[in-house]
Amino acid sequence: IIFSAAFQLLFSSLFYFRFPSPEAMTDSAPPSKRPKPKDGEAADDQPQVSSPLNPANAIVNVPFAQFHQVEEKLDQYDFMVQHLRGTPYITPLRGNYPVQHDIPPVVYNHFLFAEDAHLAFTSAGPHRYLHFNPHTTTVGIVTCGGLCPGLNDVIRSIAVFSTEVYRVKRVIGFKFGYRGLCNEGLSTALDLTPDVVKDIHRVGGSFLGSSRGWNTDDYASEILENLRALGVNILFCIGGDGTMRGAQRLFLETQKTGADIAIIGIPKTIDNDLAFVARTFGFETASEAAVRALKAAEAEARSALNGVGVVKLMGRHSGFVACQAAVSFGGAHIVLIPENSIPLATIMELLDARLKKEPYCVVVVAEGFGQDLCAAEGTDASGNKKLGDIGVFLKKEIEKHMKTRYEEYTVKYIDPSYMIRSCVANSGDAAFCVQLAAHGVHEGIFGSTGCLMGQWHSSFTAVPIKLCVSKRKYVNLQGTVWRAVREQCAKLDTDFDEETKPDVPTVGALTRE
Repeated sequence: IIFSAAFQLLFSSLFYFRFPSPEAMTDSAPPSKRPKPKDGEAADDQPQVSSPLNPANAIVNVPFAQFHQVEEKLDQYDFMVQHLRGTPYITPLRGNYPVQHDIPPVVYNHFLFAEDAHLAFTSAGPHRYLHFNPHTTTVGIVTCGGLCPGLNDVIRSIAVFSTEVYRVKRVIGFKFGYRGLCNEGLSTALDLTPDVVKDIHRVGGSFLGSSRGWNTDDYASEILENLRALGVNILFCIGGDGTMRGAQRLFLETQKTGADIAIIGIPKTIDNDLAFVARTFGFETASEAAVRALKAAEAEARSALNGVGVVKLMGRHSGFVACQAAVSFGGAHIVLIPENSIPLATIMELLDARLKKEPYCVVVVAEGFGQDLCAAEGTDASGNKKLGDIGVFLKKEIEKHMKTRYEEYTVKYIDPSYMIRSCVANSGDAAFCVQLAAHGVHEGIFGSTGCLMGQWHSSFTAVPIKLCVSKRKYVNLQGTVWRAVREQCAKLDTDFDEETKPDVPTVGALTRE
């Protein structure tokens, strides 16, 4: 006993000196325990460090994460997944299947001493006891919104996994988005047997078709009646944030009416901007395809004196695709994303600085950047604000600028958006789609509802749809992704001569050094 007590005391002392308390670590201490800022210092909830990029604004946040979500105070209740009442059936799964209650929750914030380190997602996976009897269960699938690589992989995987693993009674596919669940489109529904879907993952697009609009706020009761009439027990809604909002409305309708129907979301967005989900399917394939466009732009630019290649990529609100493609490509010189507004004059100065070093430049711009420069009016069928074409606008502005400064030049513009949307998923995304679908089927038959399948810290999670659609995910301008872009496009420690120093924004698009 004495030896054990001495050992514990020694271990505690070593741990104390190796890892000081949160109060001793000012940068990691919670806001309430940090020293109050002096006059002129920035007061922020995150620790502060000095930035060598902009002496005028020399305070930036420590890079806690690759993305940023504007969040109010969260508690564990926000992460709780709803379940249909009762689990009277035993799973038909055989073999060494770890079941869900054997898998620990997935911690939300893995940083040491974080205030919300106690919050955790529910792990997704197979369960020992089920709410639905698989042999009498009917599964429904619908895809909504824009096209995305991997849609057919998810459709096929849900249908095959439900049929071959759980032996469900029937799988129904609803055509052309939520329209196919309404009276007007219900007649187009079809059975998705393994033979029907066996090869659909080899082509792009959506086997079930897709559409925008058909707001479930207006059709929720009608859709629910049709699902009941067809005996659908689990509905899989595959789509982005708009689709997930529609799925949440259907979930609320099932709660209101007491319908014994599980609503499961499979998040799809090329932009990768869905909150509380680290990755959505299609993003990896889109970034890979975008790199091919950047290579083409570089080839055009390098083949001419003072050549400029402009590539517009997806990214309505978040610039993840532009950042990922730029870092993977390694040859972009100016990267423009919606999170980081830069004056047009600054872009032209950066362009001149780049052309002074080498007579070509590659510019990457996300579609949502610069909407203050080329704003459009109205909304699309999904209620999203229409975007001005920043790619065409930027090309024209660069041409105007080049005409006044260079005798010889060329500006080439590439917009690969529709080619990227229709791609077949690459191997990484295809495998990810299969896993998302499988976890969705596990959770749906268990009786989880009002949730979507996500990935967090490389683990698969069940996340309340309400939580995911409550905010949007953005590129963190002090995080690892944007830092990688800056390190690719500029040498951060470069000391410019005052005469040649460009007006570089704090975390803006930078000339490649």
